[in-house]
Amino acid sequence: MKKTLKTLALVSVMPLVFTACASTGSTSSKSSGKSKSNSGKLDVDKEVYYKYSSPNSGDIASWGGLNVHDPKLWQDDDGTYYCYSTDAAIGGAGQKGIQVRTSKDLVHWSMQSQSAIQGNWDRDWLKWVDFNRSTASTWAPTIIKQNGLYYMMHGIITDSRNRGYPDAAITLTVSKSPLGPFYPIAQAADKDADIKAIFKKLGVSYKQSTVVRYTYCDRSYDEDDPSIADIYCNNNAMYDTHTAEEGETSSMSLGFGCIDPEFVTDVATGQLKEYVVAGKRTCYALTYGSWKGGIALMYVDKTSLKPVTQDGKEVDLSADTEVGAFGICIAGGYGAAYEGAQVIFNSDNGYYYCFVSMGNLENEYRVGVGRSKKIEGPYLDASGKSMYLDTMNSQNYHAIGSKILGSEVLSGEYSFRSQGGLSVLRTSDGKIMFANHTRTNFLYEYEFFLQLHQMFFNADGWPVLNHNEYYNDYTDITDDGDESLCSLKLKEIAGTYDTILTERGTTTATASSLGLYGCSSTDTVNSIDAVPTESKEIVISKKGVISGSYTGTVTLADDGYTATIVLDGYGTFKGFFMHAVDWARKGGEDAERSTITFTTLSSTTTDAASGEYFWGNKQS
Repeated sequence: MKKTLKTLALVSVMPLVFTACASTGSTSSKSSGKSKSNSGKLDVDKEVYYKYSSPNSGDIASWGGLNVHDPKLWQDDDGTYYCYSTDAAIGGAGQKGIQVRTSKDLVHWSMQSQSAIQGNWDRDWLKWVDFNRSTASTWAPTIIKQNGLYYMMHGIITDSRNRGYPDAAITLTVSKSPLGPFYPIAQAADKDADIKAIFKKLGVSYKQSTVVRYTYCDRSYDEDDPSIADIYCNNNAMYDTHTAEEGETSSMSLGFGCIDPEFVTDVATGQLKEYVVAGKRTCYALTYGSWKGGIALMYVDKTSLKPVTQDGKEVDLSADTEVGAFGICIAGGYGAAYEGAQVIFNSDNGYYYCFVSMGNLENEYRVGVGRSKKIEGPYLDASGKSMYLDTMNSQNYHAIGSKILGSEVLSGEYSFRSQGGLSVLRTSDGKIMFANHTRTNFLYEYEFFLQLHQMFFNADGWPVLNHNEYYNDYTDITDDGDESLCSLKLKEIAGTYDTILTERGTTTATASSLGLYGCSSTDTVNSIDAVPTESKEIVISKKGVISGSYTGTVTLADDGYTATIVLDGYGTFKGFFMHAVDWARKGGEDAERSTITFTTLSSTTTDAASGEYFWGNKQS
């Protein structure tokens, strides 16, 4: 479960198309009436500037991307985008029960005045934890649509039963609308006649709404009397995770923290990935977990979304039965701070990718990624390190998982830290979008924002991000007017760049000693992940020669955007150059935020910088 719970104030498939750059004077149906600046630059919406310079925490309607934590990015059939997120807000403002935002363009977001749950708390959960619904909180939702209904899983977490430590569960809810109200699924038929009729047609019923449940307690293990260990020690054959050793009492090494559910989807098609369990039951794969025993992979029935055991049996226990933490561990374990995970599949190359948020979410949070040809793993990062930890020494996890997103700052720009809580979505027009929340190094730690980045796969099949936030109006620069990979020439990309070369390691320090803005925490954190990496300047010549803080060469492929960068002494990095909008650039409303960016990764295990990302923005 989240280590820093106390700090949150509760409250049709299309192919991915790359276009050629538009010639001067061309038109686009996406034009918003803004004219093209000189040299292919953009007149950028001033809302880009105001996002970080003047956040408004008082009026909920004006939040936009402010106060988003653990975003789930999702798109409905009508094209509307939704962002569902954890109950979190400055000063405890807002509705409890999953925040909901909507957008038509992934740039401008409207905060809904009502939560997704709208007061419909799971009565069995409240009874089980002897908990007052007025203080209940919901965490990290995910959503799918099928059978004409919207199904949402979300975490519920609380200190309860006067034990002084947290209980958590993942609850299944359902609604006729993406805005809610979402009812706990065991109570939904009594709440809505239409839902009751659909359940009857599907032949499903529900005794309870809980998918998995976790209780923090002693997990001492006695092999002669398994009943001494609670169900989360996985002594039952239906469970498979790190097995407790005789005499082991560390609660940090056992069980799965029951939050952060996410379905496995194919980002090449946008469809949920289906699996047949035990040769007889069609299922979806689901990941969840936080700290403790690691990230869990389990299966749920395609129709009912109930848990399914390894022998293909659907689990439908009574409401007063302690539902175990199903699944196998695919990443983390032994107390390593992995959470907020999502596994995606890319049928274009046959790889599964496991993204995890790791660390203390106030100070050192960042996103790591590994890949595997099998859904169960092993997931290896781009330097060949396994993301599955099999020893009690979990402190090396910061050195594992290629750092696709982390604390960073370019020269003359806003500084961000603790980026994580991720969500990956393939949109109906073929973009692959990566959502995350971020804290900053210029506002206090309780202020956090939604960020969206477009994701691509490089020549070696690894995901890379446009590290600049997504912007949708590239009128007269790309043929579709959207943020797209398009043909560039070396003379166009030539210039001075502020660049970031990621670094991973196990160096630690007290958070308050690191100069992090607004941070007085005495927690010991990973100093490499906590302190924003500062950019270094390079110059790319018209012949592709790199000079400055790094030396080397840039080569563009015939398509004009696929790039290979060789850095002397570091290795070979593969990725892309593209037009971008730099949301983090300072300088007032009228500052030039149009830029050219590159994003690359070294995945040659013999490289000195193997597994590291190298990216940068061209200076204006």
